[in-house]
Amino acid sequence: LLFETARGVGSTKTLTMVTPCWFVFFFSLKRQSCAMAAAMRAMRLALATRARSTLSLPLVAASRAVTLRFAHTASVYDHTAATEELKGKCKCGHVGWHARGPSAINFVCHCSICRKASGKNSLPAAAFRPNQVVWENEEGLTKSLPPNSRNTRFYCAKCSTYMGEDATRPLGVIALPLSQAHAPSACYQPNHHIFYADRVEDAKDLLPKWVTLPEGKVFEQTPAAATHTSDGAHDALTGRFRKDVRPFAPTRAPDSKVYHFVENDPVPNHITQIEPHKVQERVAHKYIASPGTFTAPTRTKRDVVIVGGGHNGLVAAAYLARKGLDVLVLERRHVIGGAAVTEELYPGFKFSRASYLAGLLRPSIITDLGLEKYGFEYLPRDPSSFTPSHPAGPLGGRSLLLGSDEAANHASIAQFSAKDADAYPRYEEFLGAVREIVQPLLDGPPPNPFVGNSGERKATLKQLSRVLRAGMKHRSQLPSLYELFTAPASHILDRWFESEILKTTLATDAVIGAMVSPTHAGSAYVLLHHVMGEAAGRQGVWAYVRGGMGAVSGTIAKAAQAAGVEIATNATVKSITHADGAATGVLMADGTTITARAVLSNATPYHTFLELLPGLARDSGVAEESPLPRDFQHHVRFADYACGAFKINCAVDALPNFACLPNKGVNVAGPQHRGTIHFETTMEEIENAHREASLGMPATRPVVEMTIPSVLDNTLAPAGKHVVQLFVQFAPYDVHPKIGHWADPAFKAAFVQRVFGIVEEQCPGFTSSVLYYDALSPLDLERIFGLHKGNIMHGSLGLHQLAYTRPAPGFSSHRTPLRGLYLCGAGAHPGGGVMGAPGRNCANVLLSDWKL
Repeated sequence: LLFETARGVGSTKTLTMVTPCWFVFFFSLKRQSCAMAAAMRAMRLALATRARSTLSLPLVAASRAVTLRFAHTASVYDHTAATEELKGKCKCGHVGWHARGPSAINFVCHCSICRKASGKNSLPAAAFRPNQVVWENEEGLTKSLPPNSRNTRFYCAKCSTYMGEDATRPLGVIALPLSQAHAPSACYQPNHHIFYADRVEDAKDLLPKWVTLPEGKVFEQTPAAATHTSDGAHDALTGRFRKDVRPFAPTRAPDSKVYHFVENDPVPNHITQIEPHKVQERVAHKYIASPGTFTAPTRTKRDVVIVGGGHNGLVAAAYLARKGLDVLVLERRHVIGGAAVTEELYPGFKFSRASYLAGLLRPSIITDLGLEKYGFEYLPRDPSSFTPSHPAGPLGGRSLLLGSDEAANHASIAQFSAKDADAYPRYEEFLGAVREIVQPLLDGPPPNPFVGNSGERKATLKQLSRVLRAGMKHRSQLPSLYELFTAPASHILDRWFESEILKTTLATDAVIGAMVSPTHAGSAYVLLHHVMGEAAGRQGVWAYVRGGMGAVSGTIAKAAQAAGVEIATNATVKSITHADGAATGVLMADGTTITARAVLSNATPYHTFLELLPGLARDSGVAEESPLPRDFQHHVRFADYACGAFKINCAVDALPNFACLPNKGVNVAGPQHRGTIHFETTMEEIENAHREASLGMPATRPVVEMTIPSVLDNTLAPAGKHVVQLFVQFAPYDVHPKIGHWADPAFKAAFVQRVFGIVEEQCPGFTSSVLYYDALSPLDLERIFGLHKGNIMHGSLGLHQLAYTRPAPGFSSHRTPLRGLYLCGAGAHPGGGVMGAPGRNCANVLLSDWKL
């Protein structure tokens, strides 16, 4: 009754009032029933939002591409519900069972016993705690203990139908075969496979695959009235007896002794051994193959080969070629630009498919390469930010517009707080001072006067002098600068402002592309990183580029080609070749070898040092030769790649119409359409989204940013129609297997509908206006763009992975332990974003090494 009442409450506020007293009651019980535990989980999730759309659980996940036609999808099963039942009978109807409530584990078993019992290659099953399972005519069961097994199997005594397995000894569950179930709900469908011994060939989907389940603690059955002594019956850590052991349900497959399944990367640990050939199998499976045929360059001996045709690789190529070097750029995809691309995925609509805003690109690169003469054009956005509120909500439909007009900013903020309206210009001035101090650090490797030749040391001293001059100019802000690098964003924003909508709007910059919340230490730096740029002469703002983000890469490529750079597409690099401690070139997937004096990698550090070079197997304890130091590769292997980014590109037939600020006419754009549109008005919404994502759950209410570049750029969509970009944060790459997997199209589509539902709250009719959408989950970002674990920054921007430790301690100067190999992508200092600085700085380091 409590559970149903809680689900029926229409107001989050009401539910919040009801919940605490019941939590006290629940926690006062030592032995919670499954239904109570489920109710607790459901109510805890309900606190985050007043309406919850849910995700389906996959039976078999497809590995096809992610571009989907738009279709309305109804809400599907809520995996936290306690009211579902699984019922089943044998073939003759003599015996049966029913299990109530959420299952503990859903899996497909490939063991020999289940194969024999089912007569098939595998047997799907759902496992429940014993007190959830009720047998019908239990006396009609035959119980047997197969050889080499400790788990009793149940069969019908009349027809010999296999009815289940007692796995309470290792896992505290009863496993029931879905083959005997009547119309099982989606919540009981398998979401991973269990193999034994060498049976690994039966399933090719992308669901998690386990080589046996780890055995938990085994306790002899003891009456509940027994005293808690050291008789081995009671687990002091969990406070449970054997029958109360919580079934094992990890967010990832348990660590096995041997790496079998190439659908997922080997888990960074100290246990699993990885054979070298398995690394190559994983790479072939991990990234989508080049769609076209690679045409080998006419010359296979070059000065410099660059792996990856993203914008940083193109910038490095242009600078090197301008010094007379023979440079070849190799891009795996059919289009150059990496994540900064424009693609026509639907007739007439051109999408900035991954990255979607410009502003971090260093002005000196635009000037040095003369990008404007090749068509580069910023399209400034003013206002730059719009946060709507629902007319029926607590803010009464008031909206927040921020731009370059200080008077307009003051009036907009004053709707919520006169104090904040006065403080905002001072906050902007503070960020401007910090930006002026930090910006010189972007124009070279982290300063180290003890590294490099005399020319490089001189450049370092020049860089430091710029920093010192800016520091002296703004010396009163230096303590605040230190705080901004280390403090939570919420701490900074709480001190400056009091209105939730303003703090929340500003705080979104602290979480974009990062699996952090505004209350995490260091999140304030992520906020700073996103306001570091300059567009069209304005500091700290973002802009569109005419033609989409592909125009950024395209104009850089034109400048590079004008300097003599050769660019090859559909060019998959299989490995970086090396000899005598130096890089010698690359080996292509078709067997072509290209030699070079130097190799620059624009790929992620993980791909560069663990997939294009040997050593991952060695780090796992398998004998293997590698040109890289063991400690270096070990550090790269354990680097943090958590991100949580999800991108949806939409083609729409109508301009979004906000309930709080309606359009003045059909397809008449207003100030609310020009900038970034935020759908969060409280810091709690961001915090709750992060909390769920950190547990392996796509957020119930993720952070959503909308941009509509076609409002300012008429080259992107047909007249009267628009391109809408939705950047979504807190969709974890590693999803809890109980919830689903990004490889399942239905699971991903359900998440897209959840995002559309958030937009629909502020823009009624948005969903029906969508003609087509392209959804990029973290898995898609990895497979299409080569972004390890979907991290758009080539590694998280945590304080432990910045500056002198990016990509690893001692190697922040773009040089690597392998002589002649350099890192020029976002995995090097100063990090991610369409900045170009890593590429330019890397080129300068190489030129310094070659004294050019």
